[in-house]
Amino acid sequence: MKQSMHWALRFMIFSLVTGVLLMQPAVAQHLSDNFTLWTASSTFLNSLAAATSSPGGTFVSPTTTFTGQTGLQMSGLTEDFTLTGLQSLAAFSAPYTVTVEVTPIEGTANPFAIYLASSDLTQYLTLHANVNPVYQGFWADASNVGPLASLGEQFSPNFVPQMGTLYKIVMNVDSTGLAAVTVFGAGKHLGTLSGLQAGTGPFYLVIGQRIGLAPTGSQVADWSSVKVVP
Repeated sequence: MKQSMHWALRFMIFSLVTGVLLMQPAVAQHLSDNFTLWTASSTFLNSLAAATSSPGGTFVSPTTTFTGQTGLQMSGLTEDFTLTGLQSLAAFSAPYTVTVEVTPIEGTANPFAIYLASSDLTQYLTLHANVNPVYQGFWADASNVGPLASLGEQFSPNFVPQMGTLYKIVMNVDSTGLAAVTVFGAGKHLGTLSGLQAGTGPFYLVIGQRIGLAPTGSQVADWSSVKVVP
């Protein structure tokens, strides 16, 4: 009985700390996550947008709709040098693993991107799914790879994001700040990039989209699951 109460208390504390999505009530019915507070408006998001494009980018508030079983559909970008997304209000310190399930629906640049970044943007780990013919493929970036304004390092062998395919992204950061990013598509392992020096954080998590310099067009993706496990 004492052990059961102990685990219940731990779960309660974790639930209270990690929170509930601010965007819309009862979001857990549509987007599976294990923490609470998300925001689509912050100085951090503005700073991230400025740092992730060269010249400096602009943050655009996302358009979000719920799509039943497929999750939270995000769109909103159509112009170059822009970024949109949802930021966790909780910050996470290493070691931890982030697991995201997302499906690109439409795009000309990065219909989905994932950012882990410290408040001063000196530590970071990113994943971009790029469909621009010039840069198409999956890319990961960290402080030892390139600046935030770059896509980073491309997975090798290269594989191109396919619209309508469910991707599972696993981003693991160990206690020393060393990271690895793995991509699964349609249930198959597609590639892993390791040796990424992300840092120990704490990091905010942002799920979103980015356009650098690309043909005009909408970016759309369905986010079905976001999990952070210490």
